Amino acid sequence: MKRFISVLAIFCLCTTLIFAQEDDGGDYYDDGYVYEQNGAGDRFLKINLMFNFPLNFGEQLYVGGAVDAGYYQFLASNLAIGGEVLVAYDVTIGNKPLILAPITFGLLYQPTIGKFEFPLTAGIGVATTSCQGETYFPGFTAKVSAGMFYRITEMWSLGLYGSAYWLPQWFSNPEYNDNGFFATAGIGARYHF
Repeated sequence: MKRFISVLAIFCLCTTLIFAQEDDGGDYYDDGYVYEQNGAGDRFLKINLMFNFPLNFGEQLYVGGAVDAGYYQFLASNLAIGGEVLVAYDVTIGNKPLILAPITFGLLYQPTIGKFEFPLTAGIGVATTSCQGETYFPGFTAKVSAGMFYRITEMWSLGLYGSAYWLPQWFSNPEYNDNGFFATAGIGARYHF
């Protein structure tokens, strides 16, 4: 009987060695996915507080302020479409308020380096201009902008932002036509979702 148990134990030990698998250090699964800060379908809301600089008015306008809000949705990791609303306020030398409100729609291209994002946008749209009780609407507008943002968390980024925009005024009598060129610079926050 002792011999039978010894032979059975040796047989069981040999069969476990035959069916044993090599250990390659654990399971590893690579599905090829690379994490990106932005992907197709990602969106963000933005708000910027800025100074508004009149560029071609000489001494007729003082530097004012502006608020810019926008929404963009990514088509790819670095390309998005969306729109922006800017409301700017400047004061004339006669202490009259000049209020500008361009609404633009356009494209955003955003290269990234680590957690830094560099949005570049270009858009066209409509605007309203109001000064001394006179309102010009609808007016054409074109706007380009650039910024540098740091992604603090997955949902929030903060940074610097600047833009330049053009507000022409065209009338039936061409001698009254005019062009307004403005630039903005300030700080901004973006909420990503």
